[in-house]
Amino acid sequence: MSSLQSILPEPVPEAVEEAFLMKLRSKMLTGATLLVKAVRAIQEKYGDEGVEAIHHAINEWSAERGRKMAREANAPTLQAFCSALETGCAGGNEWLKLEETDRRQAYRFTRCIWAEVFAELDALDIGFWMCEGDEPMSSAFNPAIGFQRTKTLMEGDDCCDHIFYLKE
Repeated sequence: MSSLQSILPEPVPEAVEEAFLMKLRSKMLTGATLLVKAVRAIQEKYGDEGVEAIHHAINEWSAERGRKMAREANAPTLQAFCSALETGCAGGNEWLKLEETDRRQAYRFTRCIWAEVFAELDALDIGFWMCEGDEPMSSAFNPAIGFQRTKTLMEGDDCCDHIFYLKE
């Protein structure tokens, strides 16, 4: 799944969707470029401690995003979290949903626009911070939701394997 059609109220021509995605990628590249330049400048001036402060702030932002998603959901269920995740990923990512039960949902992402953008910037190390945000986001959405991943496109693997589950 990857098409914006899955979240739009009415069908749009393929050319319109493609133009939208090109614009989205351009905006993401601009934002990621700013982040990379800022992190590299902080690293040069303040060393690893400065970089770790930025990294920590990004993880905190991910947790806040999870709390916001929970406030906007009808109920903070695993299904509601995964539905919001899919909506947020539509268009810029490609994935297969491998499992969907009340207690566990598993995905295999084969395309990630963030991985493409950070690879272009030769900054996969910083891009991986986006991947690391999945766990604090899911647990902030609902502390009963666990997260597991063993592979990421950002680290050069053939896919990202996401598993969200209800803890025992």
